[in-house]
Amino acid sequence: MNLNAIITFLFFLAALPLGATEDPISIQGDIATCAIQQPSQASISIGQYFGGLLDTSRWPARWTCGDWNETEGWVYIISDITIFLSYFSIPIMLLWYVREKPLGHLRWIVLLFVAFIGLCGITHLLDATLFWEPVYRLSGFTKLLTGLVSMATAVVLGFVIPSALKFKSPKEMQEEINERRKLQEIFEIFVKYSPGATAMLDSDLEFMMVNDNWYRDYKLEGADITGLSFNAVFPNVDTDDKWTNALTAALTGQVTESERAELKYNGETIYLKWRTQPWRLSNGNVGGVFLFTEIITENVRLEKELFQKNKQAQKQAQTMLSMSEVAQIGTWEFDLINNTIEWSDVVYDIHEIERGENIDLTKGINFYHNDFRNIITKALDNAIQHHEPYDLELTLITAKQNVIWVRAIGQPVVKNGKVIALRGLFQNIDTKKKAELILANMNVLLEKKVVQRTSELENVNRELEAFTYTVSHDLRAPLRAINSFSEALIEDYGELIPENGVRYLSRITRNSVKMGQLIDDLLEYSRVTRITGGYETINVQKIVSEIVEDTFTNSSSHIKIKPLPSVQGIQSLVRQVFQNIISNAIKYSNNEDQPTIVLEGQTMGNEVVFSISDNGVGFDTKYSEKLYGMFERLHTDDQFEGTGVGLALCKKIMDRHHGRIWAVSSEGKGSTFYLAFPVNVSDKPTEV
Repeated sequence: MNLNAIITFLFFLAALPLGATEDPISIQGDIATCAIQQPSQASISIGQYFGGLLDTSRWPARWTCGDWNETEGWVYIISDITIFLSYFSIPIMLLWYVREKPLGHLRWIVLLFVAFIGLCGITHLLDATLFWEPVYRLSGFTKLLTGLVSMATAVVLGFVIPSALKFKSPKEMQEEINERRKLQEIFEIFVKYSPGATAMLDSDLEFMMVNDNWYRDYKLEGADITGLSFNAVFPNVDTDDKWTNALTAALTGQVTESERAELKYNGETIYLKWRTQPWRLSNGNVGGVFLFTEIITENVRLEKELFQKNKQAQKQAQTMLSMSEVAQIGTWEFDLINNTIEWSDVVYDIHEIERGENIDLTKGINFYHNDFRNIITKALDNAIQHHEPYDLELTLITAKQNVIWVRAIGQPVVKNGKVIALRGLFQNIDTKKKAELILANMNVLLEKKVVQRTSELENVNRELEAFTYTVSHDLRAPLRAINSFSEALIEDYGELIPENGVRYLSRITRNSVKMGQLIDDLLEYSRVTRITGGYETINVQKIVSEIVEDTFTNSSSHIKIKPLPSVQGIQSLVRQVFQNIISNAIKYSNNEDQPTIVLEGQTMGNEVVFSISDNGVGFDTKYSEKLYGMFERLHTDDQFEGTGVGLALCKKIMDRHHGRIWAVSSEGKGSTFYLAFPVNVSDKPTEV
């Protein structure tokens, strides 16, 4: 029934006559009674009742019953119809709401209310109808139906209301929104300043937020893990359920941490430090978990290396850094409007005072050492007056008189251009700071040691210079005298000296010459250490050609020089090493019918490699390491002359250039010596 039909129906009722042809009312004293008298009826069956549901013959219309005037009657009628219209509009709106918005299992409850309110409206409509049509049986049945539906609605409400009371009020929902916004701001500070990987999980252990370090450390770049559960993000973590147990314990308010834990993650072993601690809602209940981790795999590796090298003092400093406490970070807030300060449990623990103790600004500042109170006071003033954040490392004296280093971070909260609060983080960095101080002191000591060692090396070099001069001057003179007198005796008195005497004098001459050559080689060996100067680009092709042309022109060996690349190094030393290797190749292949020497070079990866090959006598490679020792020789003087210093000198030159030297040979099939220079080297050669 729409509104137009209802209005038409009202006009129809208004047009009906107010009474019957005969006066239905008789007045007896002060009481008006109906003129129609009906005989009493016996009880009827249910079928008869519903069969005559619209029967009006047994009752008079309400206009004909009682002393009604138009004002009283129409007030009654209009009141009932108004109530009917009001009641009936409510179900229409509810039905429209149900149609527009899915309600799930609440839909049938709404429909029950529609039936209840609609029936209430119909009872009033029937009451108005009784003035013209005495459908009292229909009216009674409708009221019975209304009563039953009303009772059902009351019963349902008994079950629904307790659940409805759990719904949050608009004020509660706004408070929750404000609290979430506050948590968001606090965690944004965590994201910015946390030194390691930090994650925030809700009570269902689903990720709410993580910082960039988390994505980097666990190789999750490009992913978004917000809203995912911990087990979904880390399905293959093998930790013997330690993390899972720690996260569960945090939901009960416990703090769990590990200074060093081994973790199997993505098929590899990593070491980390971790800490779980609860974060709380404004009502004190645990809202979720903060998880802090720091991967220390590299620190563990360095620790093992330091232990193996037995550097005890340096190991102590590195251990203090690598085994420092997992970031003990707490939150704080200073409300400038209400002049109140809130600390998290961690901040209370750092100050070593009872959790929950009342704190004001003056009391908080007084915990700082006298040397730092002005610094923190100025930082607070700048944050309030000029909106400047701060990040300071300060000394704190705890309630138990322990002196520790802390990191204080503050950030202003601005509203309408005015700072209304300060929020920030508070961290215990005592272990890290003291380790840094130890390292700084050690660096100073090491620098002093370096200066002392440099001075000692300079003294040694001066002594070596003096020794070199002595060898060069004092030993050469007697050798020259021995050689000269031996030659003079043979020349002047050769006919008088027996044959054995001449042979002895010739041997003395040869050995004095060899001794002179040995002195020259030793001086050359010591000279390698004293040569200074930066690296330059060396044209190896040019210097090898010069060596062959200047020194070995008269050699019977056939020397082939293929294209040779340039290298970086000290030119005089590089020339020396090529001269020695080429000289050895010619010497040890000189007895061949067609002695051949081949020089080649090419860049191989990060090295420039040269090879000098000959077809001489060769040697057994099991003695190859013996070649580079001082005075070590594989052949006697009767076979091949030499001092045993040349290859040792080559090895020293290659070491100084960060290079390598090695040989491949076989007895009777010649030898190949290799020289490898690095492509990229520092300007300063290695001191050997």
